[in-house]
Amino acid sequence: MTRDFSRLLTPRSIALIGTELWCRGVIDNLRAMGFVWDIWPVVPGCRAVAGMRAFESIERLPAPPDTGFVEADGDSAVEAVRALAARGAGAALCAGRADPRALAAAAAAGRMPVLGPGCQGIINALERAPVWDGTHGLRPVKRGVAILTRSASLAQTLSMQRRGLPIACLVAAAPGAAQTGIARLGEALLQDDRITALGIQAEELGDPEAFLALSQTAERLGKPVVVLRAGDDPGAEALIARGGMARLRSPEALLEALKVLHVVGALPANALAALACTGGTAQMVRDLAARHGLRFAPFSEAQRHALAQDLGAGDTLENPLDCSPALRRSTPRLARVFSEVMSGAAVLTLVVLDCPREDLCDDESWQHVAEAAVAARTRVGMPLAIVSTLPEGMPEARAEALIGQKLIPLAGLAAGLEALAACVTLGGPLRHPAPLFMPAAPGTPPQPGADPAVARATLAAKGLHLLPADAEPEGPALLLHLTADPAYGYVMTFAVGAARVSGLLPLREGEAQALLSALPLTREEVAAVVPALLSVQDYVIAQGGSVAELELGFRPGGPGRALASGLRIRAGGG
Repeated sequence: MTRDFSRLLTPRSIALIGTELWCRGVIDNLRAMGFVWDIWPVVPGCRAVAGMRAFESIERLPAPPDTGFVEADGDSAVEAVRALAARGAGAALCAGRADPRALAAAAAAGRMPVLGPGCQGIINALERAPVWDGTHGLRPVKRGVAILTRSASLAQTLSMQRRGLPIACLVAAAPGAAQTGIARLGEALLQDDRITALGIQAEELGDPEAFLALSQTAERLGKPVVVLRAGDDPGAEALIARGGMARLRSPEALLEALKVLHVVGALPANALAALACTGGTAQMVRDLAARHGLRFAPFSEAQRHALAQDLGAGDTLENPLDCSPALRRSTPRLARVFSEVMSGAAVLTLVVLDCPREDLCDDESWQHVAEAAVAARTRVGMPLAIVSTLPEGMPEARAEALIGQKLIPLAGLAAGLEALAACVTLGGPLRHPAPLFMPAAPGTPPQPGADPAVARATLAAKGLHLLPADAEPEGPALLLHLTADPAYGYVMTFAVGAARVSGLLPLREGEAQALLSALPLTREEVAAVVPALLSVQDYVIAQGGSVAELELGFRPGGPGRALASGLRIRAGGG
C-alpha cells in the first residue's frame, strides 16, 4: 500500500505526546530551527508547556496534526498511535519501545505512516521542522542531501559532525520494524527538487522490490543513492549494486561521498588527477587510491610540456603530481598549474594538502590555495576537490566556504578516497536498476526439472559440458554457489580461491563478464565461462523459482568452452 509522507516531511502542525520535560526539549529544537507553525503538547494535567497551550488528550486537539511524536512505551505508545490515526494525523513517530506489529495495526492498517519504535525523530532542515528527541547540529538549508538511518546514535553523530555537508533532511531510526518503508520514505524525499542525493544506513534493506522501486525513482530523477552497511552479506551487496547504488563501510565516507554527489554528482569515469603538497604525500595518495581501485589518468604530452614550463623540466611530471614548488608561487601561477592538470582526461582533480601542517594549512596558505582552486575551476570548468589528509585539517567553516564556491571539500584522505570509489561506481555501466527473479512461494511444488538427473540432462542439452562426478579437470577452479533468498532473490556467488563476487538473477547484459573480470581470471577464461553461466541461469529461471540451491564448479577447457563438474541441486522445500 502506498503511503503519503507529505504531511510528515512538511508539517504545519505537530502534536507532542509525552512528559512535560520531554515536550520542552522538542519545542526548544523547533524554536531553534525557526518553526513558526502549530505545536500542540499533549500532557494531561498541564495547561501550558514552554509557553504553548497544552491539551488533555489527542481527541481534544483543535485539528488533526500533520505529525504526532510519541514518547511513551508499550501499550501506551500503541494507544497513542491508534488515537492519532483515528484523529486523522498525517504520520506518527514513536520514540519509545513497543511491539512493532501492534504499532502497525494501530496505525490503521498502514494508512497512516508510523516510524518506530525507537525513532529519535526527523529533521527537515528545508522546512525548519526538527521533530527531534534531543540536541542536533543541523541548520536550515535551501538545498542539500537527505539521510535515512535506523541507528539513533549514528543519526546523532551525523547531525553533530556533518563536516560541512548541507543536510536537508535527517531521519533517525525510521522506519522501524512497525512498517518496512525505508524505501518508500526515500522515494518521497527524492521527489523534492531541493534534495540532491540520498544516503541510507540500514543493515536490513527491507522488501527487495520496494528497494528497487526506490532505485528506479532515483534513476528517473537523476539523483544518486549511497548505502552505508557494515556487514558482508553477499545478497545485500548484490542488491545494492542491482539498484545502481554504491555501498560504503564508514560513516565518515558516507558524508564525504554525499559532498561529492551534492556538488557534482556521480563520476562518469575512473580517471582522476591529483596534486600533492609533497612527494611523500603524492605516493601516499597513489597507494591508498590503488586499494580502492581508483586510477589516475596519465598526463598528455601537451600537459607535460605546460607543467615543465611551470614546475621545471627536472621535476617528475607524473599523476599524482608533487606540486610543492608551485605552492610558494603567486596565486595566478598556482591557478595555472591547477588548470593544466585539470585539462587532461581526468573527470575530477584532487588538491591534497598535508593538513594540519601549519605551513600548509594556516589561514593565509589556505586562502592562497582556495583562490587558485576557484580560478582554475572557473577557467577549466571541470570539478575540483580540496582534500586534507586528516579530518581536522578541514574545519566545518572551511568546508562550507568551499562548497559555496562549487569546490568539493574532503576531510581526511582515507574517507575521501573511499567516497570517490563509490562515486565512480555510481557512474559505471551497470548503474541502471533492473528487476529480480524471485524464488517461488513456500509450499510451491518443485518443477520436475529440479531433479538432479533431469538437471544434468537439461544443462547438457543447453550446451553445458558436464564432466562425470569422478572427473577432476586441470586448471584454476571457479566455484558457483546459487542460493534462493526471499530477501534478495537468487544470489549467485562466484569464487576463485579467497576472491568472491556476487550477483542476482537475472544477470544483466555484460554483468557476467563484469563480475568474473573482478576475479583472478584471464580474459580468455572469462570468455569461456560466461556462456556456461548463462546456461545455468536459463535453467534456474525455467524451473519457475523452485530451485533452492545449486553448486557447480567450472574449469576452462578447450578454446571457447568451459568444463563443469560437481553439480549439486536442492529443490525448494527439500
